Amino acid sequence: MTSKQWLPVWLVLIGLAGCKPSYHLGQQSATRLTVDSVTAQTDPGMAAFLQPYRQKLDQTMNEVLTRSTGRIEKGQPDAPLNDLLTDALLKQATQRYGKPIDCSHLNLGGIRTNLPAGNITIGSIYEVMPFDNQLVVMTLKGDMLQQFLNHFASSNALVIGGLRTKIKDGKVQSVQFTNGRTLQPNETYTVAMSDYIADGGENVGYIKGAIRRENLNYLIRDAFIDYFRQQGKTGTPLTPVSDGRVTVE
Repeated sequence: MTSKQWLPVWLVLIGLAGCKPSYHLGQQSATRLTVDSVTAQTDPGMAAFLQPYRQKLDQTMNEVLTRSTGRIEKGQPDAPLNDLLTDALLKQATQRYGKPIDCSHLNLGGIRTNLPAGNITIGSIYEVMPFDNQLVVMTLKGDMLQQFLNHFASSNALVIGGLRTKIKDGKVQSVQFTNGRTLQPNETYTVAMSDYIADGGENVGYIKGAIRRENLNYLIRDAFIDYFRQQGKTGTPLTPVSDGRVTVE
């Protein structure tokens, strides 16, 4: 068939396309359906498939690591949970690092909830620290560490281990390391912290200019689990206490 012979066919197809009806949305409505464990029906087959995994997960999460004589709470400017977790971080980081570390830091917002009185389980630690943050050791000059401490002190959110400090007008006025060191602008200090902060989170981008960054390949959550498991083996329950390491004048 020649191109001239095809012409009538094309004209017919074009005409049919032009006759295709168009549709317009005249009305719309929506109904909200809430699906939760109360209203949703369980699929028996899926439930049976998941049962062994659920059982294993429950066994893991319900493992009792240690006990506490009371509820351990976070707070500002200082609180029992702040102190407990930064001390745990400093101890586990030092063990992993193999060398002394001057201090440890946690961002207050990263501590998601409190620890209960009674049994402290692996599940409890996941609730406190649900994020997969890695433990990092940063080597900072004293002037950068001073800037770092002031940054969190300015919002009354300095959560620190390995030192005691006083804050006035949003600035750190004195720093006493528990290892006996003093804060000097040109000396170097090691700080255990999360990779989130080491990457510049909480508006501390300047910390990426640290002298050295060393990744320990150790989840902070796992560090806490290891610490509390070790505490449990001592047989002595935890007692919620704040030692007043951060005070505001």
